[in-house]
Amino acid sequence: MALFRRKLQTRDPDPFPPWQPPIWNQNLAGVAVTDDTALGIVTLWRCVELISSTIAGLSVHVYRDGERIDTPAIIIQPNPTENRIDTYSALITSMLLRGNGYARLGDFDRFGHPRQLVVLNPDAVQVRLSEATGAITYQVGDSTFTAAEILHLRGFMRPGHIVGQGVLDSQKHALGLAIAEHEYTERTFSEGSIPSGIIKTDVDLSPEAATDLKKAWVQSHGGRDRTPAVLSGGLDYKAIQLSNSDLELLEARKWSATQVAALFGVPAHLAGAPSSDSLTYSTVQEDSRAFVRFGLRPNIVRLEQALSTVLPRGQSASINIDSFLRADTLTRYQAHQIALAAGWVSIEEVRRLEGLPT
Repeated sequence: MALFRRKLQTRDPDPFPPWQPPIWNQNLAGVAVTDDTALGIVTLWRCVELISSTIAGLSVHVYRDGERIDTPAIIIQPNPTENRIDTYSALITSMLLRGNGYARLGDFDRFGHPRQLVVLNPDAVQVRLSEATGAITYQVGDSTFTAAEILHLRGFMRPGHIVGQGVLDSQKHALGLAIAEHEYTERTFSEGSIPSGIIKTDVDLSPEAATDLKKAWVQSHGGRDRTPAVLSGGLDYKAIQLSNSDLELLEARKWSATQVAALFGVPAHLAGAPSSDSLTYSTVQEDSRAFVRFGLRPNIVRLEQALSTVLPRGQSASINIDSFLRADTLTRYQAHQIALAAGWVSIEEVRRLEGLPT
């Protein structure tokens, strides 16, 4: 593959110690907070998938001096072996979870501009800062790459740091609690010894008679059979309800789901988390606008600026979010009518916005 044909020059190891991935399991819940365990939380998986897939599915345009130009190959399909949405989604997912998304640049043209990129596993990348020169290098296996050979998508940044910080590190205690609640609930319902109900009688039963009675009950009323039960011989059946501790656990899981949604700026109803508000058309619309502003927009800007670093000087990447904010047909047509009457746009511009021939 042309991406790795270019000979790379390595540097001597820098005296400055490399950045090491944090230890994910240092939390009070005592559970491992890793990519896999965190994505096992339904709300977290939904938030990450929603943000990464939504942004990755938007159109990316390139501008020079305010004028739109032809989109370079590295923007159209960064990795020829996969779809663009897969490449961008993986890069954004890495940034959301780990605080950093890394991609190896390659297939440089004669001007030194990359035409391809391959997303790297963040566990395979170590970031070094030269104390002498202040230059950042990236150690991937036995190879050392310069900042011009790695696209680095940083998430939340703290002062004095050279790498971003993701939710797996900064929120390991909250996520550890959510993972522990999920594991405890799963063990309780899959391995617990709590029966679904109790059959009582005043008659002393032998172990064999008790076993036969239980089998007969399960055969008649177990599974999907919900026919009425007819009891005789002094038998009494009492279903076991959820205890107060069970109810408290369910409330705790709801609270954790709401907290996870808040971490990513995703409205609770979009993430599948409980919402105390009664949803109406207006509240859903308001939540959607808030999601775009506070959940998507910061990550869109980060991706735009990271992609702009691999373009020739003077060019910048811009992600078109209009398709996501696209209103219903009546609202769009009313807006077009107002704009036409005010002279802000022409008929040709309106037709282009609607995807019609001009």
